[in-house]
Amino acid sequence: DMEVDRIFMRDWICVGRSEQYQRPGDYRAFRIANEPVLICRNEKGEIHAFANVCPHRGVEVVRGEGTVDQLKCPYHAWTFDLDGRLKGAPFTKEVRNYDWDACGLQRLQIDSWAGYLFINFDRNAESLSDYLAADGVQEHAAFLRAEDTRIGDEFTFEVECNWKFIPENLMDMYHVGVIHGSSFGAYFPVAKFPYELTRYGYHAEYESLTMAPEGAWLFGKAMPWLEDKNKHFAFTTFIRPTYNMFARPDMLQPWYCHPISPNRTRVTILTQYPEEWFEQPAFKEKNALVKDFIRLVASEDLEMLKSLQNGVGSRMFNAGPTTKLEKAIHHTLNYYLDRMFGEEAREVSGEHAA
Repeated sequence: DMEVDRIFMRDWICVGRSEQYQRPGDYRAFRIANEPVLICRNEKGEIHAFANVCPHRGVEVVRGEGTVDQLKCPYHAWTFDLDGRLKGAPFTKEVRNYDWDACGLQRLQIDSWAGYLFINFDRNAESLSDYLAADGVQEHAAFLRAEDTRIGDEFTFEVECNWKFIPENLMDMYHVGVIHGSSFGAYFPVAKFPYELTRYGYHAEYESLTMAPEGAWLFGKAMPWLEDKNKHFAFTTFIRPTYNMFARPDMLQPWYCHPISPNRTRVTILTQYPEEWFEQPAFKEKNALVKDFIRLVASEDLEMLKSLQNGVGSRMFNAGPTTKLEKAIHHTLNYYLDRMFGEEAREVSGEHAA
């Protein structure tokens, strides 16, 4: 509950990309830390985020995803337009002295960076631009030109572990050659992994295989703006609290997650390519290989994450030291401790630092 209050109700949370809402009426409904959220595009082409809670009795107004011309609560058929305004409420004409104009869906802050949508539950939160600028994200990730790519695959799954283990695992270079040794970790020189720590996160340019079987160069070339990078180019950055970007010369693969409960987390992985690559010969077949591969990579982590969740709760567990390959985890945990308990908590984290 403290994490929800101090982190997820205050930070900017990635919820996908604007291209997932192509037409007026396109919507998606989901929950973040048990808070119902609704995102939709209105008739003017604007994307809005709402608390997906009917102001009448609190039922979620819509579920899943689709395209609608209005938003209708399934409980008592109260209807709202695509801007969240109440348009109809059956059998309420006799109700007196009620401010119907204020009886719309509650709006959440929503903004975008490089095509990615972020929401914030806090009406008084700093702008998304300022939030990202604290770590220099706009500068160090600009060369990826994510805004010039399009989704080729969206992979969403749930895993039985606490949300913190997802970004921690993704910034843990210690495990790559072990768990992923037969996939992309077969070539992953990590001895001097070049972490560039920022105020709240980190970024790094390093070497790795492509995200395809046996490091295959499926698309025959790099994205036009990364043509100066070699085949082993890789880049990663972390945006608090749960967004990890991974780039290769021929694709972008951001991961982001949302807590469902203390022991369950929903994870989404996107694979993005330049628009023109969708017209390549045999693109569908090549993309299918990437789809299968990213599912393999994720599956390599899943059982370990479940075991991790169980193991840290063991009476026998006493946390060991962090190594230089876990530098980003140590940095992120200190940020977490500051948010949750104040800077004095750093002393506990610092005891076992390498």
